[in-house]
Order: sequence, then structure tokens, then C-alpha cells
Amino acid sequence: MRLSRERFEELVFDIAEEVMAKLPDDLRAEAATVMLDIADRPPDGDPDLLGLYEGVPLVERGADDFRLQPDRITLYYLPLLAASRNEDELRHEIRVTLIHELGHFFGFNEDELEQRGWA
Repeated sequence: MRLSRERFEELVFDIAEEVMAKLPDDLRAEAATVMLDIADRPPDGDPDLLGLYEGVPLVERGADDFRLQPDRITLYYLPLLAASRNEDELRHEIRVTLIHELGHFFGFNEDELEQRGWA
């Protein structure tokens, strides 16, 4: 599939707004602190990696934790395009990937995400 980087970014941020709007208020407030980035491809070159959460999951934080780096979710433009045949499929892949990575932020592991259909 072909899609400009600009259009891809529009889709990502529109979908992120939709996903955030559906979260309960307390979770939305926590998730709002996570930075959302877009990169062309994963740094390790894994063509199957669609997104990545970097940070300390909420369930692993203590009251006195001081983090130097903000939590970050990165979605990968080229792998997401490669996983999609059209814009509808791309929107679906972006949504599932974003929810998956937010799940890691909230503390879910891969098995729990898969059980919920967010793998």
C-alpha cells in the first residue's frame, strides 16, 4: 500500500484521539502523559514490529519514582503500510497497535494483550 507520511501521521493522531476519548477519565489522564512518535522503521530493522512502548508501566511504579524520560509509544510507518492493503486495513492496524502499546503502558504483558484481542 502507498500512503504519504503526512496522511499517515493524520491517521495516527486522529485514531489516537478516538482511542483516548474511549478511556475512562483516570486512565485517559495517565495515558495523556505518554508521548506518541512516528518513525519510518524500527531501529533494529525488524519488519514485523509495528509499534513499541518505552517506559515504566504504571503497575511497576512507586509513589516516589522519578523518571528522567517520559513514556513513549512509537508507531512504525513502513511496517504498518506493509501490513495493510488499503486505508481501512491501515486504520485497523494503527488502532490495534496503539491499543497494544497502551496496554504495555498500563502493565499488560503479551499473553494478557492477546487474550483481550490486542495482540
